[in-house]
Amino acid sequence: MELPSWLGLPTLGFGRSTLRARHGLVLAGGGSRASFQIGALRHLYDVVGIRPEVITATSAGSVVACTIAQWSDPSDQARAMAQLDQLWMSMQDQSEMFAPRAWFKLLLEKGPEWAKLIDHERSRRTHGLAIPRINLPFTRAQDGSSTVVDPADPVAGGEDSRLAAPLSGQAATLDLATKEIPVPDDGATWSPSVVLQVLAALSKLTRDGGDIQTILKGADASGSTYRAGPILAKLLDTTWFRSERLAASSVQLRIAMVALESGELRYMTEHGTLVDRRNQPLEGPSHDVTKGVLASCSIPGVFRPVEINGEHYVDGGVRENTPAEMAIGHLGVTHPYVIACSPLGIARTEDFGAKNMLDLATRSIDILTDEAGRDEIAYALTAGAKVIGPDIAVHSSMTVDPGLLRINRDYGWMTSAEQYEETGPEVRDQVNEIVRLRMRGWELEKAWLHDQMPLETIEPSLGTPAARQGSSARQPLSGPEQILELGEVKRQLAEASARLPESLRPEGADGWGWTLEAHGHMPHGIEPPW
Repeated sequence: MELPSWLGLPTLGFGRSTLRARHGLVLAGGGSRASFQIGALRHLYDVVGIRPEVITATSAGSVVACTIAQWSDPSDQARAMAQLDQLWMSMQDQSEMFAPRAWFKLLLEKGPEWAKLIDHERSRRTHGLAIPRINLPFTRAQDGSSTVVDPADPVAGGEDSRLAAPLSGQAATLDLATKEIPVPDDGATWSPSVVLQVLAALSKLTRDGGDIQTILKGADASGSTYRAGPILAKLLDTTWFRSERLAASSVQLRIAMVALESGELRYMTEHGTLVDRRNQPLEGPSHDVTKGVLASCSIPGVFRPVEINGEHYVDGGVRENTPAEMAIGHLGVTHPYVIACSPLGIARTEDFGAKNMLDLATRSIDILTDEAGRDEIAYALTAGAKVIGPDIAVHSSMTVDPGLLRINRDYGWMTSAEQYEETGPEVRDQVNEIVRLRMRGWELEKAWLHDQMPLETIEPSLGTPAARQGSSARQPLSGPEQILELGEVKRQLAEASARLPESLRPEGADGWGWTLEAHGHMPHGIEPPW
């Protein structure tokens, strides 16, 4: 029986003897922050012993959901979660999840050079406003050098490697997600005034006019800055995932996505059909479920929208990042576990007046997601759900670093355990303090490792050959004070983890105060400096 909730949404009357207990999972979106979700689910399966019959999910949560929903037996679901944990933690850098498109890669490579030219020209002029200040996506290292971010791996699924025969099912999804969009050679021009100003300025300062046109045309043709990285190929490998297992499983699955044309929230089912937000079926053919997952993960401006039945779909988090209403109000879940990936609330950040377009898009999505998340979490709590979510943002939704992924995974495990044990705010504060100490330790370790090895060894995914000129050209990022601080952080971490109740200690907790955190492409045999 449905009852109206305080939000005007349907919910179930809990505690009524006429209702059959129905267990379910609600998995929020969060990009690479799904590491928190993975840790929480490892605890729920391995310790609590959950048996979900229904799973609703958005964005990255849909990847986790499909991994689980292939199986009806909880022991098989637990095994699948352990395998997903191992796969997620195997990522070494951002390009494995977010591979820049060719035009964006070219911008990343050319950006520092162009920015220097324009900055130099502005400084020469008494009235420098004639040349606009452009903001390109590269970072300034602490040693003063310019480093571009996120270079692409060799183009996966390029035109020269494409099969002539049409693809279907999971193979079609992988091709759609990873193929490069060809740059049209149609002589088109762009009219926005800022683009014209930049073109005018650069045309006087550089001979890279062809590159500028390639970048602008590529951005227009692709409608996105990234394509799916190599991890998608692993997730869609038939030895790992098969869409037909979803349909054969008894688990009900709903993957959230939003249609750009109608603006409506829709869900894809385990059978590849579409339903509306009230779980009413929609007309149209069915699709491979992986296409729905790709649509649900398509962050606007980051990934290209996905066409399904005549509409173009993007990330379900645009409307419903935590799809509790579907699970509780329409699929009859009486015992829901809701697992968020991001803390509620948006931390104040630095001035956005000079940020690049990706920063602006990501920040806007974060704000929209947070606002929707507040209502969604409140709804779930009103309905009696067990909500598991972080208080601290260990990393951003597009950050892929092995150390931060593990810290966030362990955070999810501890938070789930703390919620299950109902230990209270004092222990929750203790968990949060451990996470902060690990984050600070990771930061200090990274600076120390930077000083020990050439930049291309510790972070081969950052920079171009011109920006990576060997460790001798870099200023040290750590000194005696930082090494002393690192030793103190590790001492505090060892003491804090020792005080943590045994039931809240994930695997590996005994070594937190004595070993290095994980770092991308770190050679073996590095001895801690403390």
